[in-house]
Amino acid sequence: MSFKKPFKIGIMVLLQFAGIIMLSEVRAQSEKNKLLDKASKNFSQSNETEALESYLEVLKFDKDNFEALWHISLLYARIGYRFESEQKMRTYYQRSLDYAEEVLNKYPEEGKAHFVYAVANGRISDISGSGERVEKSHVIKKHAEKAVDMMPDYAPAWHLLGLWHSKVANVGSAQKLAAGVFSKGLPKGATNQKAVEYIQKAMDLEPEQMLRFKLDLARHYQRSGEHKKAIAVLEEVITMDANNDIDKWNLQRASELLSDLK
Repeated sequence: MSFKKPFKIGIMVLLQFAGIIMLSEVRAQSEKNKLLDKASKNFSQSNETEALESYLEVLKFDKDNFEALWHISLLYARIGYRFESEQKMRTYYQRSLDYAEEVLNKYPEEGKAHFVYAVANGRISDISGSGERVEKSHVIKKHAEKAVDMMPDYAPAWHLLGLWHSKVANVGSAQKLAAGVFSKGLPKGATNQKAVEYIQKAMDLEPEQMLRFKLDLARHYQRSGEHKKAIAVLEEVITMDANNDIDKWNLQRASELLSDLK
């Protein structure tokens, strides 16, 4: 009988401790959800720096969170693209790749994991030498095609695959010669027809991104030597409204490219 009171007190302490843990977990879950909502809103409004900060905060509550991981990878790639300094670009692109590798390892069944892995490798490829570009061209093709297969209605995946076709189909003769030195050589099957088809498909799926997609269509025409078509598309682009700072940045790039081509 003398042990009942201490026993009851021990049970009460344990229950109180369990309650504190549960309350802490509920609060953490609530905070994480608030951060995810905030990040998603900023991402949809193209407030990329703010979105990145929120998604990074999410990982403090849930280091394996899929939404945070793939968005962080994509945002590092997008933000890095707008830097003037190649060194800053490379830093952000490497972070993009690090997170892409993590999300692909943890969620190989998710199409967006393959998508951001292709994006990150594509960004690094753009500022790399011939050897690394050849190697990464195979990686980009594999994972961009995987993303399209897994997410046939996801416009950015089609846009990415279109860009891959554009860049590989228009590799210069010197680069082709250099590629022959490397074991794999350039991937086969890239065509200008598919580049246009896939970028236009992205426009159909996500018309709210028309400005960005059309700018890349113009860049494709420039890359393939079809300057009249590039000029015609750019003249359409510069009449579009800018809904955010990124649109303004893209409009400036379009204006500069149009000036160069005329």
